[in-house]
Amino acid sequence: MSQSQAKQSIVESGLAQVELPLSEARTWDETSLQVFHEAIQALLLDESVRGLVVAGEPGEAFCRGVDIGLFGSGSKVAGAGLNRAFAQAFTALRRFPGVSAAALTGEATDAGLECALCCDFRIAEPGVRLSLSPARYGLVPNAGGSQLLVRLVGEVWAKRMLLCGESVDAQTALRIGLVDAISEPGQARLLADDWVRRSFRQGPQAVRATKQLIEHARMRPLETGFAAERDWMVELQGADEQIEGIAADREGRAPSWQDDR
Repeated sequence: MSQSQAKQSIVESGLAQVELPLSEARTWDETSLQVFHEAIQALLLDESVRGLVVAGEPGEAFCRGVDIGLFGSGSKVAGAGLNRAFAQAFTALRRFPGVSAAALTGEATDAGLECALCCDFRIAEPGVRLSLSPARYGLVPNAGGSQLLVRLVGEVWAKRMLLCGESVDAQTALRIGLVDAISEPGQARLLADDWVRRSFRQGPQAVRATKQLIEHARMRPLETGFAAERDWMVELQGADEQIEGIAADREGRAPSWQDDR
C-alpha cells in the first residue's frame, strides 16, 4: 500500500477524522483524490457519523495543492481527468450532511486551500499561510476556489489572492473570514473536534436540513429560501427528533438523539 493510500478515516463517538491521504510532498494527484473520495463516500454511508474533521499531519503542511508536474505535458485529456477526480472528491466533501471542519495544521496552497473551503469551518494553527493563486502557473482554480473564496472573503480579497497572488497569515485570514478560529500552537485538530462536536447537541435531522437551507441561501432567490424553510419545518414536525427535543427542554435534560436517516 502506498503512503497516499495508507491514511484511513477514524470514527469515534460519531466524529470522523480523515487525515489527508497525500504523498510525502503533501500534494494531490489522481490516486490520493480517489482515496480521499472513497473515504468520504464511506462516511456518507455510515449512519453513526455525525461530524467530520479533515486534517493534515501534525507539524506538516495541510496541503500544498496539486502535483504541478501532472500539468507539465499540457495534455488536455490528463487535465480533464484530474478535474473529474477533484470534482468527485470535493463534491462529496461539500455534500457531507453533518458538520465538517478543516484543521489547518500548516500551509494550505491552491487545491489544498480549496479542500478546506469545502468544509463548514476552518480552524488554523497560528503560523499558517494560506494562498490560492494557480494563475502563477498559467492556470485557474479547478476545485471550486474561484466560486467559494469570493463567497467567504468578498470580491476584493478574492481578487487580491487569485489575481495578485497574495498569501495571508492566520490573523489576516481570521479578520477577512477565511478561517473561523485560530488555535493554540499544535491544537488545530483538537479545536476543530470541539467545534464539530458542538453540533452534536442539535438534532441530526435538523442539522442536515439547516445545512441544505444555508446552501440554498447561497444559490437561490430569497423568496424560494423562505419557502424551503417552511417546507422543512413541516417535514420535521412530529418526527421523533422534534418530540424528543421539546421533551428534553421541558424536563431540563440533554436530549437523546436517535439518528434515523
